[in-house]
Amino acid sequence: MTFVALGVLFLTVLVYLWYAHASIYWKLGDLPIFAPKDYQSYYLGEHTKTSLTYVAIGDSLTAGVGVDSYTQSYPYLIANSIVQNQKTEVTLIPFAIPGIRSEYVVGYFLDSVIKEEPDIITILIGTNDIHGNVSASKFKEHYEIILRTLTEKTDAKIYAINLPYIGTKNLILQPYRYYLDLRTREYNTIIKDLAGQYTVTYVDLYSAHKPQALDDTYYARDFFHPNTVGYTLWAQTIYANFHW
Repeated sequence: MTFVALGVLFLTVLVYLWYAHASIYWKLGDLPIFAPKDYQSYYLGEHTKTSLTYVAIGDSLTAGVGVDSYTQSYPYLIANSIVQNQKTEVTLIPFAIPGIRSEYVVGYFLDSVIKEEPDIITILIGTNDIHGNVSASKFKEHYEIILRTLTEKTDAKIYAINLPYIGTKNLILQPYRYYLDLRTREYNTIIKDLAGQYTVTYVDLYSAHKPQALDDTYYARDFFHPNTVGYTLWAQTIYANFHW
């Protein structure tokens, strides 16, 4: 009976772990939301004597998934803050596609970003690497290529944004909340170390918004992507790290 009970317990744990993992992606699939618009540049401000180009590199979090209009995304809100505070025109160019990993940025974005001759670059990439089980060493390899290439081939001020923890209790069950948080912190250590190595500004989005990370009111209806409230808070945190 002891062996039978242990076997039943073991199978129960396995089934729960499988369900807890699979349910994340089932729920996301049941509540699909989309980026408001892809592959478009935005022009903010007018009748000023100066202008700058801001390139935002990222995945769905940078593409504005979770809000109805790209004007509610964190890159647009940052660009608007630049216009208001620096009294300059801003051309915002999002290089952001939902679902992409750091490997895609290396393979498809870097040459195009360089051609834009940006003055400011923000980088927020890695969430899909975590969910795609990309090893920390492989992520580090890709992220280093990104920073090395952009620091060598542009004169932009570069902001390496670390990964926020995202996903409420409604979406992510234990032990995966703990596991995903652990991996997020592991990736963030890599981002911080590489930002220091390449002398770019490191933005700690994770620490600033960990208190809101499990709050439903912070998210869109998929409980994963931020809503207007979430992106506004992100924009404020990131912009506060800008230097002129």
